Parts: sequence; structure tokens; C-alpha cells
Amino acid sequence: MEEQQYVVYYRVSTKKQGESGLGLEAQRTYVRHFYSDKNIIGEFTEKISGKDIANRPRLLEALELCRRKQATLVVAKIDRLSRNTEQALSIYRELEGRLESCDIPNLDKFTLTLFMAIADRERELIGIRTKAALDEKIKLTGEWRKPSEAFRTGAASAEGTRVLQYNARVNENNKRAAALIQFLRSTKVNVTGSEGQVTGKAEMPWKEIAWKLNEAGFRASRGGLFQATQVQRIHHRMTAQQGSPLEKPFS
Repeated sequence: MEEQQYVVYYRVSTKKQGESGLGLEAQRTYVRHFYSDKNIIGEFTEKISGKDIANRPRLLEALELCRRKQATLVVAKIDRLSRNTEQALSIYRELEGRLESCDIPNLDKFTLTLFMAIADRERELIGIRTKAALDEKIKLTGEWRKPSEAFRTGAASAEGTRVLQYNARVNENNKRAAALIQFLRSTKVNVTGSEGQVTGKAEMPWKEIAWKLNEAGFRASRGGLFQATQVQRIHHRMTAQQGSPLEKPFS
């Protein structure tokens, strides 16, 4: 049987990030961790901001190589491929499912749609909240931003950037873990009797979900392994948020 081939795609959003290596080395670390023993036949790095896939030449080259070699496209994080549900699904279909992401174990069409829908919705909510906040600021002061002394002198820049990057990384990981917990909890598993025979179906136990998260490389907010009680708490919190008016999908 011929060994499966892989093509890796990295992307940073701005020229500055590309030159400094910000984000790029982290992506490479993810891929090295999960694919060190795989047959990687090509790596493509894009240092460009672009919502439209057609404006990303390195991605197009990676996709062409995947088609030609029947290879699997690999990204460190699914949002490096796209933040748009339709575009991500289009690539998935084009590659006939040969798409893998280090941050989503056992990626299939359902989980891809789920994660991309969450990213889409979060981006919309951020945009709405940001616009509302700016409108209120303009009403009160006539301007939306008045820099402090620390920002004018640049003293807060380095520390502020470090904190924002850390918070964003933790928050993003938590959202993906929460989405996967919901998906796994909805997955029915076999219930076996004392002699090993299947007696029915049941929701996946919290302990097993925690094991799957840890096995896939997910970590709790403080860096430790997930426990069953944490998994249950996250699931209940996300379920409650989805039931609130703010978090309901737009009609």
C-alpha cells in the first residue's frame, strides 16, 4: 500500500508577522509535533492578509500539488486556512476530504462545518460589539480613542502585546475544546453487558471525552490535562450560553 503524502500550508496575516516570525513558528511546532513521522512532500508559507482564497498564490500552489499527488493538505490551525465557512468547505470538497488540521482531531465535514460556523459567528458578534462600543464612545467624547501616556510613549506596547496574544491563544483553544466537547457528547456509544454484548446506546461519558481531548493535544486553561468534571462544566456553560438571547444564531 502506497504511503499517504502530505502538503503543509502555513499562513500569517501580515507582512510584519511574517518578517518577525510571529505565529509562524508556533504553527510549525504544531505540525512537527503531530506529523513528524509523516511523508511531507511540500510546505508552503503565505505572508499575506486575504479573505479571498483566490488572492493567496501559495495556497493555490499547495492545493494544486495535493490534487496532482492525491496528497492530504495539513494546517496547524483551521483558521489559517480560512475564516469563512463556505471557503473551507469548498476546499474540503475539492480535495475529496483530504484535509487535516492539528487543532481538530478526526476532521470530517460535520466537525469542519461546526468549527467554521463558530468562527464565523464569533467574528460577526465581535464586529457588532465593536461598532456599538465605538458609536457610544463617539457620542460621549466626539472621538473613539484617546491614547494614555503609556501608549503614547510606547511603554505599554511590548507587555500589552504579550498579554493579548496569550489571552487570544487560550480563548481560542477553549472555544475549540468546547465545540468538540459538544460534538462528542452528542455522539452515541455502545453500551455493553457483563458478557460483552451490546445492549444499547448512550451519550459518551465525560471521562471518555476528557481522555479524547487530552489524547488530541487539547489542554485546560491553565495548561493541565482535562478532567471529567471540567469537561462537564464546559459543556453545561456552553449550552447555557447558546440559550441566551445574545448567543442565538441570527435570523
